[in-house]
Amino acid sequence: MNSEVIQSLRSDIDKLDRELLELVEKRAQLVLRLSEAKNKLGMDDYDPAREQAIIESLYQEFSPTFTQQEIGTIFKPIFKASLRVQQDKKKPA
Repeated sequence: MNSEVIQSLRSDIDKLDRELLELVEKRAQLVLRLSEAKNKLGMDDYDPAREQAIIESLYQEFSPTFTQQEIGTIFKPIFKASLRVQQDKKKPA
């Protein structure tokens, strides 16, 4: 494999990294909308059972590639950041 192929693959990976972060940003916007709806119903933002259900569902779909623990390792920081975004939105300006 020559260096041009490696550079091309790295470029593709860089593009996907940007797309992943764009999707995480879109997810954060949806989380904020969900938070508003939940707050109107008097519900908490944090739902550990929902987080676990997401991890288990993704594991069912992507399991020979990733273990359930690896999926949790990927998604738990996203969940944590989403909760922080929700809390930040509620802080007085």
